[in-house]
Amino acid sequence: MLRYSLMLSILAVGGAARADVEPGSWEVSVTTSVPGTPGEIGPVVRTRCLSADDARDPSRVLGPGGGCEFTNRRDDGSVYTFAIVCDGQMPMRGVGKVRYGAASMEADLELSGDAGGQSFATRSHVTAHRVGPCKS
Repeated sequence: MLRYSLMLSILAVGGAARADVEPGSWEVSVTTSVPGTPGEIGPVVRTRCLSADDARDPSRVLGPGGGCEFTNRRDDGSVYTFAIVCDGQMPMRGVGKVRYGAASMEADLELSGDAGGQSFATRSHVTAHRVGPCKS
């Protein structure tokens, strides 16, 4: 489940790259596949509140102690691509591509890493849309 939370955060980071992403409550759906295994996991659906500060500054989404560094960031105003390296209990690295507008996002992520001495690789497809204002 930790991997899904991280993927949701990565999506929010990618999508929040531009100030034209609307703050508010976003519904995020993640479907993941593991190469070499049958079937898919998900979709896992979560709701995330994206503040105005988050929409302007992608590093705020993971917050302090996130342990992830984003590199090779490119943003053309509707497509955001990046590489990511995360330290911590489950080190991983990967690449992502997020297509976004003010109220919707779609992303593809490829992550690989090591969990408890076991190597893993995942491919995820993420969709998200703004559902309204954040609830207090």
